[in-house]
Amino acid sequence: MESVDYSGAYLLHGPEKFGMEEKRRQIEKRYLDPATKDLNYDVASGDVGEILAKANTLPFMSEKRIVVVKDAGLLASDPAFDRFLEEVFEIPASTILLLMETQTPVKKNQKLYKRFDKAHRVIAMERLTGQVLRRFLAGYLAKQNRRIRPEVLEHFIRLSGYGDRQFTGDLEGLVNTLDQIASVSEGEVTMEAVDAFLDPFSAETIFDLLAAIARKDGAAILNLLDEFEVKEEPAGRILYMIARQTGNLLYYKTMKETGRSDGEIFRFMGVKPYEGKKIAAQSGAYTKAQLGRHYRYILDEELRMKSTSASDRDVLQTLLLSMLRDN
Repeated sequence: MESVDYSGAYLLHGPEKFGMEEKRRQIEKRYLDPATKDLNYDVASGDVGEILAKANTLPFMSEKRIVVVKDAGLLASDPAFDRFLEEVFEIPASTILLLMETQTPVKKNQKLYKRFDKAHRVIAMERLTGQVLRRFLAGYLAKQNRRIRPEVLEHFIRLSGYGDRQFTGDLEGLVNTLDQIASVSEGEVTMEAVDAFLDPFSAETIFDLLAAIARKDGAAILNLLDEFEVKEEPAGRILYMIARQTGNLLYYKTMKETGRSDGEIFRFMGVKPYEGKKIAAQSGAYTKAQLGRHYRYILDEELRMKSTSASDRDVLQTLLLSMLRDN
């Protein structure tokens, strides 16, 4: 059990957004009774006046009150920002004010960070490494009644790329992948299950498959399906990989319209730079409307695979033919 007694204002700062949400949930669970939570938990916008008003409100039938600011980086643009820095450390000890660095970066040379750091009020959310990461992932699986041997966990981390210095994803992407693997595992996550989702051969082949669809190359599509059969790739996993990459293409095109940089988009997606660059390059071959229809085709064929006696090869060929005709 954590021994820190939280009170007053804190800046949650760093690249690990999933861990940031976990910390917020831990603090919430520790200090708020579910029966009175709605009366003592508040989310404030980036408006200084609103934040200070909510932070200075006393708790109701509780020792603590929690106020959360989801995008603390926006505070610096508020005309009353200097007033905020003067008053934020004077809020009641019964309030826990959590300023979270989510979308807008808070740099270490900015006033917000420097003032909170000087007051020893920064909670650093760095990427998990070493045994801390391994214990977290094993514990996460244990909560789902799943086991994983140490050598399999090492294999999973290596294939995921999470340990690579240039990796721009976060723990949330890693956990989402682990969830997918755990969902097809019985009591134990095996080496085979990890390979089924993270084998680099399959990822590259899916890129090739979508490229062949884009250029309407039926012969190349059939050749790639033959490669999958030679590798004895499960049809369900191929469908998952096609769905994943189709979803990635759609997400990238949607996020690009917001004006975000590729680096930001790849980080939000939880993909490695190499994969992100391939997604960016391939996204130009499709419209958002096409990708939306392709995703529906995938869902329809996934249902057919589960509910009919059609062969896996027939299901995959029907899906790819539908995507090819719609391109």
